[in-house]
Amino acid sequence: MKLEESKPPYDPKRLGHGDQPQQDQHRQPVDARDLLRVDPKDPKLYEPFGFSLPPLTAYSISWLAAWEIPTTYENISVLNARLFPAQFALTGFPESPDAMRTNRTLLQMRPKYRGLATSDPRRGVFLTEKGREAAAKVMEAVGAPTFEGKEVEQTSVAEARPAARGRERTRNPAQIISDCKGKLLYRRYLEGRFEETDIVHFLGLVSLYDHTPPPEVRKALRQLRTDAQSAADQEFLTFLDRVEERFSTYLNRADPK
Repeated sequence: MKLEESKPPYDPKRLGHGDQPQQDQHRQPVDARDLLRVDPKDPKLYEPFGFSLPPLTAYSISWLAAWEIPTTYENISVLNARLFPAQFALTGFPESPDAMRTNRTLLQMRPKYRGLATSDPRRGVFLTEKGREAAAKVMEAVGAPTFEGKEVEQTSVAEARPAARGRERTRNPAQIISDCKGKLLYRRYLEGRFEETDIVHFLGLVSLYDHTPPPEVRKALRQLRTDAQSAADQEFLTFLDRVEERFSTYLNRADPK
């Protein structure tokens, strides 16, 4: 008689926190490679609205910014093709992005044409207020992206709204620092990968955009330092020292009036 090991039936509810499958740990892309796992949008959701290519691209850029993934031409091309393959994938090869089409679209989005975005070959593409409005309209039509069948957890830049001035009195330094510690720039700092960070990660930390005037960017960073001092968080103050050192050129650039 052959004895076989008896195993209890699989029950997901019995899994401990540390036993969760690796793929369930993130419900949004955490780096550029993860963009290949973003699901395409159903054309029936957006085609009736007649969106042209620039607003669709603005939607892609807004989510790259929200995920703190660099808004390079390559990353935008990949996400465009993943979300809207009929518009941005190579004909006959839906898994391959048509980078030339995305590049032409980005040229149309520049200030001298549609005014939806600004760009810098070294830092990436950044939406203007008009670009964020265009992305928000696409967001209303198609909703948030899905990542391997699950809707992403984080809101996009297109959904972000400035806080009312009357709320400034209720600023909570400890909560603000806690939120900042969840941003990618701080996580890379803790992981010892700070040298891999770029301007997009810094802008994510201070919740600003590339076209924000330099004095306002410096003011936001000073406010974070004040918050860290109020919260007596020496570790975060040390982190801010590293931030100011790494992005000193960007922080001290001239104000392009």
